[in-house]
Amino acid sequence: MSNNYYDATGVLVLDRITPVITALFGGFNLDETYPGDGETYIARTSEGSDPQWDDIRDNLVELAYQLGRPFPEDEEPSIQSYLRLLAKHFSAESDPQLDHLLRAHRFEDGAELDTLFVVARCLDDGHGLRAIRFEGCWHSDRPRLFEFGGNGMFISRDVTVYSSSTRALELGQDLHKAIQVGDLDEAAARIALETVSLLAGIGDDATRRSLRLRLAERLLESSTSHRSA
Repeated sequence: MSNNYYDATGVLVLDRITPVITALFGGFNLDETYPGDGETYIARTSEGSDPQWDDIRDNLVELAYQLGRPFPEDEEPSIQSYLRLLAKHFSAESDPQLDHLLRAHRFEDGAELDTLFVVARCLDDGHGLRAIRFEGCWHSDRPRLFEFGGNGMFISRDVTVYSSSTRALELGQDLHKAIQVGDLDEAAARIALETVSLLAGIGDDATRRSLRLRLAERLLESSTSHRSA
């Protein structure tokens, strides 16, 4: 039986480390001294730092206490309750993204960076978090087929992009099959699906619509230029 692991490192792009950042990202081996210049090291390792939502809740309990917003000791509020409490403290209780998270997210198991980013943005105590860049790999202690790979993500208020080596393999295989049998409609649909997925990472609806139109124009321009050449 083989053992499988996932390890990743990245940076928070922000102004400074604050109690909110420590509460949300402290379990990721947070190191404000490296690499510097507005970037702070974080890591998720299979045998060292793998923050769970239960850990984040405990940190939020302590943060609420520090801010003078504790719940009565005889209550056991959920993480959603603490997030609502802290959002009110930071005047972010009406934020639509946070409201959606509090209604739909289960906050169980491992803490996801994209969710933590939304929370941190709403609980801004001067940290000025602007983006997260994160890159990782999964691997095995035995060289078994397809038990190795990598992924990367960029998270900001405007753009979220995620990609993985598995995704590249799947895309290549789908395009290969379609082209082999001459099904160009299927190949075009697969490319369109990939593009739609990328556009979905654009946060603003109006910007996303404009980009879709600009992209269509560029594709037509490229096609025309190619025929002219």
